[in-house]
Amino acid sequence: MDHCPPEQPLFTFGVIADVQYADIDDGYNYSRTRKRYYRSSLELLRKAQKRWSESAAKPEFILQLGDIIDGLNKSRGASELALNTVLREFGSSPGEVHHVWGNHEFYNFSRSAL
Repeated sequence: MDHCPPEQPLFTFGVIADVQYADIDDGYNYSRTRKRYYRSSLELLRKAQKRWSESAAKPEFILQLGDIIDGLNKSRGASELALNTVLREFGSSPGEVHHVWGNHEFYNFSRSAL
């Protein structure tokens, strides 16, 4: 096989899913089988953004695949605040961010609001 010089990618993008932020203490999922890191999710988002920013091939855009906030925000009346908190964090992303709605967005907001 011939040696080919490394080429730059045509484009790159970052992907993140299930941030599921809520301003509450860590806990467990509804079936109590998995630990949930509600507040810590913002720090994990920051780490992903830092990694994208430091990458040799910076992403042209970020694709957020849904569940940006947790369903627990609805019962606490904190849906809008939680959403704005996470969107502010996405403001420091190295590229444009495209959001997809997940089931947790539908738990927190009506379809017409989305």
